[in-house]
Amino acid sequence: MAALPDLFLSYAREDRPIVAALAEQLIGLGIDVWWDHDLIGGDDYRSRIEEMLSRIPAAIVIWSRRSVQSHWVLNEASVASQRRCLIPVSLDDEQAPIDFRSLHTIDLRRWMPGDALPTELVRAVSERLGRVIDHDQGAVRNIGTVARLAHRATAAWYLDFETLLFYLIGQGLGCFLMELPLAKLAQRLDGMQWAPYALSLAIGLMMATLYMRPVLQNRRLPVAAALLGLAAALSLSAYLAARVVTTLPLDEILVYSGLSTFSFILVTALADRSTRR
Repeated sequence: MAALPDLFLSYAREDRPIVAALAEQLIGLGIDVWWDHDLIGGDDYRSRIEEMLSRIPAAIVIWSRRSVQSHWVLNEASVASQRRCLIPVSLDDEQAPIDFRSLHTIDLRRWMPGDALPTELVRAVSERLGRVIDHDQGAVRNIGTVARLAHRATAAWYLDFETLLFYLIGQGLGCFLMELPLAKLAQRLDGMQWAPYALSLAIGLMMATLYMRPVLQNRRLPVAAALLGLAAALSLSAYLAARVVTTLPLDEILVYSGLSTFSFILVTALADRSTRR
């Protein structure tokens, strides 16, 4: 019989990118991690997961706004709790299901892939396994400025990419619609050609803080600042596109406005669905 793994990971499928990074760093500490990535073609995944949960000495259940809606995660957490091997962690501000709120939950909201694992998490795993785990693995040691910026950029990819993409597309479309009248008015301005650019920038930042709030509110400050910077660039690009469109005949302007409005509504609905899924 194969040796029993040390640790079971329970999570929602949509959180897979950050869970994969967490598993990799746990493995780097010498912990034998089992998650559904280890299922072999032809395996009965239900019986395989039940087998692991019935025998494995430690189980990390990863709570997020997605996983609290997952019956699989709730069931796995219940089994692990009954066996007293549960280690609950949280990725965002979503509360754990009511049956698990009395348990201390380790906060991973500020953790990003590449950061050193929180000492509290390593200590909890160590206690469940009954052995000392060397935590001297600080992933972000004394590195140079370029390497640090690269680390932050890489970590940003572990955001909810689908939701972020839809919101950025919607941001650009929304700015384009709002700045069409501004671009038309700018054709009549004399000596203040900088004013429409400044106003379009203000519109973009204001719209980003309102429209992109669901994707910004749970992010760390450096990531949120980067997203706002990208939103500002999209706003200026949308203004330049609006200037081009306003030089066309009126009927063509109306066609572009209608297509942009339809696209904006569609993308907004998709972004909202991704956020709540």
